[in-house]
Amino acid sequence: MDLHLERYLFENRVERLSGGENDFINGSSPAAGMVDYATIIKPGEAIGTFWGYEWTGLDEKGHDTYTDVDGNQMIDGGDRKVIGKANPDFTLGWNNSLSYKNWDLNLFFNGSFGAKRLNLVRYTMASAEGNSRFVTLADAYLKGFDKIGSSATYPSLTEGGNNLQPVSTKWLENADFLRLENISLSYTFPKKTTGFADLRLTFSCQNLFTITGYKGMDPAGTTFSNSSVDVDAGIDMGAYPSPRTFTFGLRMNF
Repeated sequence: MDLHLERYLFENRVERLSGGENDFINGSSPAAGMVDYATIIKPGEAIGTFWGYEWTGLDEKGHDTYTDVDGNQMIDGGDRKVIGKANPDFTLGWNNSLSYKNWDLNLFFNGSFGAKRLNLVRYTMASAEGNSRFVTLADAYLKGFDKIGSSATYPSLTEGGNNLQPVSTKWLENADFLRLENISLSYTFPKKTTGFADLRLTFSCQNLFTITGYKGMDPAGTTFSNSSVDVDAGIDMGAYPSPRTFTFGLRMNF
C-alpha cells in the first residue's frame, strides 16, 4: 500500500494601489446590461474578492431585501461590501495505490476548500432575466413566496417592483468539493500463465464522483474570463461539466 497526500495553502492580499488605501479597481461585468461587475481589487483584500450585497431575506410582499450598509434608507451602490472570495484557502491531492498478488488498485482524489462561486446560471433561471425572460428553475416556482409564504427563499412572481441583485450573498455559494479524479484497477497475467507474454488488463474511470454542496454544474469550472482571469474568477455563467470517461487497456510485455 502506498498513500501520498499533498496539501497546498493559498493566501494573497493586495497591499496597496496607486490611489491609496481607499482606491479600488472593478472587475469586468460578466453580462453587460444584466449583471454589474462582481469582483473588486482593493487594498487589504485578496485578488478575486466578490463585492456585492448582503441578502437578508424576503419582506412581507415577497421582495428581496438587503443590508443597508450606508444607512441612507435605500439599496444602492453604497451598500456593496466584501461578501467572499473566489480563491480557495487550500487544495489537496490524495493518491492511493494498493497491490495484492496480481491485482493493483489506484485512486486519486482532488479537493478544494474555502472558495465561493457566484452562481449566475441559477440566478438567471430563477429571476426571469436574460433573453428568455422566463422562470425556468422549478424551485423558484414551487418553493417561492407565492406558494409557501414567508419561509421562502425565492421572491413573489406576482408582485412587481422587486429589487433583483445578482451579485449578492443569495447567489454566492460554497464551492468546496472532493472529487475522485481517477480510479484504475489492473490485473496481470504472468508469462507462465499465458505462455507467450506478461499480459496486463486495466480498467479506469475519470471523474467518477464529486462530493459538493454547490448547486451548479461544476464547483471547479471557469466559465467567465478575460485578460484578467484571476480578477474575475469564480463566476459561473454556465459551461460544460467535466466529462466522466471509462477506459479499458491491454498491455503485453514479451
